[in-house]
Amino acid sequence: MTVILMPEAEETSYEIAEFVNSVNTDGAGDRWLSTFTQFIKGYAKSNVTYALCNDEVFAKAGLSCITYNGWVIAFKVEDSDFCVYHIARGSMLS
Repeated sequence: MTVILMPEAEETSYEIAEFVNSVNTDGAGDRWLSTFTQFIKGYAKSNVTYALCNDEVFAKAGLSCITYNGWVIAFKVEDSDFCVYHIARGSMLS
């Protein structure tokens, strides 16, 4: 299954990586992004059904959610693609 970061999610992931890099040692943002991507790939499996998000807005959009170190990753499995639509801080969601 292919992991696709939709434009908003991709932009957010790069912003987080830039922030991590700014408050840590050089290259920390790249390492965070690599680990984050590997985490998502671990969920991108065929024939798995995920429950809808607890967040009302994401659920209405038909998105499922997983969490990674306080970040909520809202996604949808479409054909053979694992499409990540949003990455949000968990504490910011209702």
